[in-house]
Amino acid sequence: MAASQHECSICMDSFKNPKLISCHHSFCYKCLEDYVQVNLHNGCFNCPICRTSIQLPVSGISGFQTNFYIDTDTNEKFPCEVCGPKNVACSRCLDCEENLCQSCCFVHEKLKATRHHKISDLVTLDPEMKGKIRQRVFCDQHPEEEIKLVCRDCKVPICFMCKAVQHDTHPTKALADAAAEVKMTLDTKLNQCSDKLRRIKASTVKGEELDRSINDAEQEDLKAVDDQCSLLHKVIDEEAAQFKDKIKDVYCLLKEQNAVIISYMQEEFKSCSNTKDIAQNLRDKGTDIEIIKKGPDIEQLIYAAILKTDPPSPTIRVNSKLFSPAKIIASNLIPLIGILQDSTDAEEISRKEREEREIKQRAEREKKDTSERERERERERERERERERERERERERERLM
Repeated sequence: MAASQHECSICMDSFKNPKLISCHHSFCYKCLEDYVQVNLHNGCFNCPICRTSIQLPVSGISGFQTNFYIDTDTNEKFPCEVCGPKNVACSRCLDCEENLCQSCCFVHEKLKATRHHKISDLVTLDPEMKGKIRQRVFCDQHPEEEIKLVCRDCKVPICFMCKAVQHDTHPTKALADAAAEVKMTLDTKLNQCSDKLRRIKASTVKGEELDRSINDAEQEDLKAVDDQCSLLHKVIDEEAAQFKDKIKDVYCLLKEQNAVIISYMQEEFKSCSNTKDIAQNLRDKGTDIEIIKKGPDIEQLIYAAILKTDPPSPTIRVNSKLFSPAKIIASNLIPLIGILQDSTDAEEISRKEREEREIKQRAEREKKDTSERERERERERERERERERERERERERERLM
């Protein structure tokens, strides 16, 4: 699940009412609500991005902080700081540092004291200036007062009225200075985070290079098997061709020998058949005179043909098992293909990676538990400080009475 800083990682669209959860990832209100309905277990759900377990506030999704730092609307609206939030500001006086609606802007340009002030259209205002406008936050308890201080004991932003009434004995610091301190701390953490990202990136690049090497090695081995089998096929085909040539030679010789015998017998059959035909014609068609005159000679011819030795019968023996196929045993063929190396190296690497991953996950869980315990101790210290401040205020009231 990945998205830009202006897109929700669930719907992959621009943020709508972005909510910031405790792992500092933001999602649309509706997207997060739908996700939690499906994935909530025992009051917790896992972040869709980092899988961190998140406790759902008692008030539900609305209990999560709205992420005002995400620009969800390019036509952002600011209230008029002169006549109140009922009117939308359209301009800003850069001298007074106030947002003005159309009516107040008209008056502002007519007043003698402000007619020469520089006024800028909010639509064309640069993003940096818009960011400064957003930073102006007013006190919930004293709506007319802008928050400009931070109570160092309570660690909360306050206005000057809060300082005078509720935090009169507490040390305070200017909001900008306190923010600068936090920014310095954040800069350190961001640098550490950048270093970690560089290390992760380097490891990722190394892993990708290793993946390419593994793929190359795999293809090389598969090709070697194919090449070896092709070579075996070639050798087998060549040997088969030689077997066939030898078999053809043997049967060719047998055919030639048999052809000679067949030719001799055909000639003998023809000679004997001619003699028989002559004698048969004389007997059937000859006159008595012809039979008397030629009969003795024909008898001699027939007698000679009968006495002639019969041609020998074919005695060539055909061996139907001239070729005897060998029994194929796969185990005898495998060494001809090759030897498969032991894969224990890959298994050992996989085992070590699993162990390292488990150690890392265990360390992260321990770190998270430690952080949670530290936060709980800090909350307890804060409650104790609040009780002490209450006791101090009680003593102050008793003293005044």
